[in-house]
Amino acid sequence: MSILKKLTTVVGAAVLAKLPSSKRQYVVRLNNAATTPPFVQTLRKVNEFLKTYGALHRGAGPCASITYKKIAEATLLIRRFFGVSETHTLLFSSNTSAAINLLVRLLHLTRREVVLLSSIEHTSNHLPWLLSCRAKTVYINSFPDGGFDYDDFQRKLKRYRSRVRWVSITGASNLTGYIPDIENIATLTHRAGAFLFVDAAQLAPHRPIDMKRLGIDALAFSAHKIYAPFGLGVLALPQKLLKQTPVDPGGGSIDMLGQDLHSIVWAPPEVRHQTGTWNTTGIIALAASCEQIKKVGWNTLVRHECELRDRLVTKLAHVPGVTLYITPEQYKREERIGAVAFNLAGYHHALLSAILEHEYGIETRAGTICNHRLVRRWFGTSDAKQKSIERRIAKGNRLASYGIVRVSLGAYNTKHDVDTFVHALLTIQKHGPKLKYKPVPTEETFESLGYR
Repeated sequence: MSILKKLTTVVGAAVLAKLPSSKRQYVVRLNNAATTPPFVQTLRKVNEFLKTYGALHRGAGPCASITYKKIAEATLLIRRFFGVSETHTLLFSSNTSAAINLLVRLLHLTRREVVLLSSIEHTSNHLPWLLSCRAKTVYINSFPDGGFDYDDFQRKLKRYRSRVRWVSITGASNLTGYIPDIENIATLTHRAGAFLFVDAAQLAPHRPIDMKRLGIDALAFSAHKIYAPFGLGVLALPQKLLKQTPVDPGGGSIDMLGQDLHSIVWAPPEVRHQTGTWNTTGIIALAASCEQIKKVGWNTLVRHECELRDRLVTKLAHVPGVTLYITPEQYKREERIGAVAFNLAGYHHALLSAILEHEYGIETRAGTICNHRLVRRWFGTSDAKQKSIERRIAKGNRLASYGIVRVSLGAYNTKHDVDTFVHALLTIQKHGPKLKYKPVPTEETFESLGYR
């Protein structure tokens, strides 16, 4: 076993699943952009932590003291791993979506102010700004390959001048793998007197992030995408934003409640916004995964991923009937993570994903993957057809939507995983499915009915 393989072994790396054919097949995990299994070392750290788990901020005693110390150490490790400045604080939530929603509500922007978003943001970095923020949302153009339009960005900064308060972008696309030049965007944003927020849900597992060096003012990500699936989201933001009444007040947010609500003594800013019992297990798990990634080394991990990514897109391009929405040359030439969208001629995207699951034990994801606008552009869907699709979906037919199949690579994936997946596609393209399938419109999937 190679050193890399040993250091990036995950729990369930050799899971045997019983397929509808009664055949037992090793699962090939290629849906890492959705979630990742924990490193073996991460689970080991969690189990060790639970032996002395105690009430954090909720009591005294030997286990409580040990827990307090371990969480302090883990938080420091996370801060250092992401280059969080001493002027910034970490707030823990349940996932990236919750972290972004919290940030948006903490900003209290006005109707006159402007937030710039790329036109193809993930739903989690789109809807909060659109629905929970009073500021005007202005979209920066993106290209069909997911690329960021820097010229349009500068035009929008100039057009709205002093009104722009925040620029919000994804650090890496969950659909195209595209990574924008964050440092350049930060420079232009700050020059315009605005702040930069980065949705790092996809970037964090694949590339090193140094907030201070890159000029990122606020950052959000999920631990379940960094080999620590224990229900933790992280928001790193300037401490000065926390000197206000919490938007989610509750237990732990105050030090004293007087005769009425006007005599509340709030807890310190870095504490008052994290109400209730903290997800200490999630914090320990995230720190352990960060530690494991650091041990392997980013250079090693990035090189491994790029080799697998290039192998994947090159082989996919040679499967008859496959449509790749980003060319192999772009993946190899540009800075992109291993998230690859494709379709196979003659197959509904959800059906193809179901065949890969039921007949080959391969995990993928199918649909618009929380990136509806970009997928619509790929299909050239007219306004009239879009309305028709929306009506059918509203009536319960979620299979009426256009969509793609996505495979996404993790640190533990191998050449064998890639080759197994491509071989399965070639077999499907040549011989078709072995089983019969029934559409399940309400679940946006197809279920197996057994052999033809």
